[in-house]
Amino acid sequence: MDRTEENRQEYKESQRRVKREVSKANQKAYDKLYTRLDIREGEKDLYRLARQRDRDGKDVQQLRLIKDRDGRVLTSEESVQRRWKEYFEELMNEENEREKRVEGVNSVEQKVDKIRKDEVRKALKRMKSEKAVGPDDIPMEVWKCLGEAAKYKG
Repeated sequence: MDRTEENRQEYKESQRRVKREVSKANQKAYDKLYTRLDIREGEKDLYRLARQRDRDGKDVQQLRLIKDRDGRVLTSEESVQRRWKEYFEELMNEENEREKRVEGVNSVEQKVDKIRKDEVRKALKRMKSEKAVGPDDIPMEVWKCLGEAAKYKG
């Protein structure tokens, strides 16, 4: 509670000592583990740990609920897998709405102003690096590096 410089230095030194002691304890534990793994009982422990981790990864206690088209809960593993298969087949085989053309719609003809250089400069400054590429497949870093030398004709 007392925030004097002396107390702060004492606290930092105690933190360093604690870190060293924890590091030493960890090293001792690892050394003990490695020596134990060299003997037969240690090998059995290793397989026991691997089986335990495998069981923990399966997460048997977690319930997986999925419903069919009618809203009924599916309980068997086969029916759940069948439903996922149906779902992904529908998802991957449906038509893309953006590609459908609507008949009888007239496009609006109007004058569009050209994009000015200062607008491009402002937009480049706002854009973040290391993000997904745009429709031109050119990373943002390339546009920023090129600067004024970039002439895009799209």
